[in-house]
Amino acid sequence: MTESTHEAEPNGLPVRVRTQTGRRRLTTVTVERPRCPACGGVRLRKYRSQRDQGDGSTLSWVRCLDEDCGYRFRLVQE
Repeated sequence: MTESTHEAEPNGLPVRVRTQTGRRRLTTVTVERPRCPACGGVRLRKYRSQRDQGDGSTLSWVRCLDEDCGYRFRLVQE
């Protein structure tokens, strides 16, 4: 068995690789924090939100807290 994480089963899921101790190696999923599309800042203030959009996502209206920016935008989190 190879240690490659790029292999896939016929159903498209990654191959479950076992370590030498017999345990399965877990797949890592990373989530980035939301950023302002204008300046890339991460200091944001949510001033309005709607929780469930029917698919479990949340729609928020957000303002960037960077002193020079203040950009307002909508943020959808799934």
